[in-house]
Amino acid sequence: MRNFVFNKAMELRRDTLKTIVSLYEKDLLREKFPKLVREILPGDNPVYRNNIYREREILKQRIKIYLDFDYEKTRDLELFELVDHLDSKFFHKKDELRGKHKYVRVIKEACDVCPSGKFYATDLCRNCIAHNCTNVCPRDAIVFEEGRAKIISEKCIGCGLCAKSCDYYAIVKLERPCERACTLKAITKDEKGAADINKDKCVACGACHVACPFGAIESPTQILDVVHAIKNKDEVIAIYAPAIVSQFGHAVSPGKIKALFKKLGFSDAMEVAVGADMVAEEEAEILKENPGKMTTSCCPSFYSYIKKHQPEMEKYISHAPSPMAALAEHLKEKYPDKKIAFIGPCIAKKMEADKYNVLKDKKVVDYVLTFTDVASWIEARELDISTLPEDDVLGTSFGWGFAHTGGVANAVAEKLDKDVKVIHMNGLAEGKESFAAFEKAGDYTLLEGMGCRGGCIAGPSILQNPKVARVMLMKVGSKK
Repeated sequence: MRNFVFNKAMELRRDTLKTIVSLYEKDLLREKFPKLVREILPGDNPVYRNNIYREREILKQRIKIYLDFDYEKTRDLELFELVDHLDSKFFHKKDELRGKHKYVRVIKEACDVCPSGKFYATDLCRNCIAHNCTNVCPRDAIVFEEGRAKIISEKCIGCGLCAKSCDYYAIVKLERPCERACTLKAITKDEKGAADINKDKCVACGACHVACPFGAIESPTQILDVVHAIKNKDEVIAIYAPAIVSQFGHAVSPGKIKALFKKLGFSDAMEVAVGADMVAEEEAEILKENPGKMTTSCCPSFYSYIKKHQPEMEKYISHAPSPMAALAEHLKEKYPDKKIAFIGPCIAKKMEADKYNVLKDKKVVDYVLTFTDVASWIEARELDISTLPEDDVLGTSFGWGFAHTGGVANAVAEKLDKDVKVIHMNGLAEGKESFAAFEKAGDYTLLEGMGCRGGCIAGPSILQNPKVARVMLMKVGSKK
């Protein structure tokens, strides 16, 4: 599993979750919880930062967020003070310290308060005689000291003319990685300069979570809820997103993935590609009965984007459920006493599951896990997936194709058996442009929306390079 860690921030995330899951499965979490930070970071030398005390403080807050404790209420509490809340947190879900459905949260202690929106002259400056940068600056904010340009921040208005004029690209604009990644401008800063998230703009896409090189933006996990349900002899069915193909390496086929979930203790496992086929059929029928224009997507961030940023487009939203919801609903009708756990690359699916459960006034999707959660669980169990037996794989090539940009619309168009115009919103940055083209289009037009550029195989909790995943996905589809 180590081959699928992209960077050290992801490694820390996985190691933390692995330790928590391992202790919980061994019934040692309550006993070890007060000293869990030292369990994960033993010794006195820092591993990820230059100060062991800061490193441990950040890890303590990370653990609280993973276990869905309310950050504001528990920020100043030590882990030993939370031990008595563990039972209620994972057995009954009734606790005054539980988080309030914030799917993406900032660990203030981990945020490096990165400079943002400021221009800097780098040491690439050659002290040329043209001095184009000073000539274009409207505020005389550039001076030359010790043979290179220097920008006086108090005078700089951030117009960027100096950067555009420099032939050596010696002037750069510094932006927070999280802020740059969020095309919806939902990242703000608090009074101390630490990152904050504007919930009125945030669609839980997780781009900031991936972009932050300090691991300061995290999401709660439900992995202990699932582990507890299985330990408690509840029957839990795993339904997993098509994007899971290739996530655990070339030697791990979709058939072995199904066997993996049974090995972990799920009573059964089923591909969400089956639900994707169901949704494609339903949306094709909707368009046949009501010729016109319609959005199609399996992405909750896309629909949240419409409602928060382009509400005038809500009238075009398809009334069909997502593949996750469609399959979960089908299984709940067939097995009302069983629980459903969705596994995918997406943080926003947690938001969708909560909203769908409220809409239906019942638990349809009981749990949502990410690929990172599952990878941590596999490491805790020390499982070698490549040695597992093959199981039957369901779903058509079109259903599996939902995992990448273009796949959702292709599936609906194939079911329609009619020429249809398709407009792709490949990532949230293309929202305005895509909807402008959509409004000008005629009947039988589909706008396929993906919150992540490239689709679900580029989601915030992937384990594999999206280009590799796309190739593997095509191979699965060609066999169906």
